[in-house]
Amino acid sequence: MRTWAKRIRLAAGVAAIWATPATAIESVWARLPAGLPADSMAAPLHRIEATGPRPTAAGAAYALGQFHMARGEYPLAAAAFGRAAARLEGHDRGEARYRQGVAFLGEREPGKARAAFEEVAMLSQTLRALAQLGLAQSFVLAGERERAIDVLRRLLDGPAAEAEPAALARYAALCERAHREADVAAARARLARRWPRSFEAALLPPPPQAGKPAGAP
Repeated sequence: MRTWAKRIRLAAGVAAIWATPATAIESVWARLPAGLPADSMAAPLHRIEATGPRPTAAGAAYALGQFHMARGEYPLAAAAFGRAAARLEGHDRGEARYRQGVAFLGEREPGKARAAFEEVAMLSQTLRALAQLGLAQSFVLAGERERAIDVLRRLLDGPAAEAEPAALARYAALCERAHREADVAAARARLARRWPRSFEAALLPPPPQAGKPAGAP
């Protein structure tokens, strides 16, 4: 049975890579009846997906993915984002596949997540850094720490953009488990310097007191 600590770490890993740039996928939320309760949205979205033209059906499937993801229903979210991706091309397909990859992480399916993120990295330059962050998380989930560290190192060697603070925090955490103190210190210093107002920087441990070695009581 998974412990609560493992569940929290998984949720944090998923949340860290969830935000993405704005998408051009057709929005169907305005088609829903006014005043519809939030927990009653699935059925009308399914009807729109089944009856609408291809762009509208893709938008409805994408909205269903968002709906299920917000509820923590990862298998349903992954399936919905997959249906959306099948109706889309180019960056929009990459957007839906990226979201599907995040849902696969929540579903604890690292192999499927890896395949999704690898495709996204090829489909969309805009999403490439976030896809690499997701790929690293899929390796973590699979227990392949060294591969995750390697992916994050290569990501941080280039323009990581909005993925940088989460990548630095994850890289530092993995290096700490591998007892690579110099890499941990460098990553945390870069995070504090470049992203001082980020959520990840707020969680950094306090620096050691002057004259006292790190880790000393």
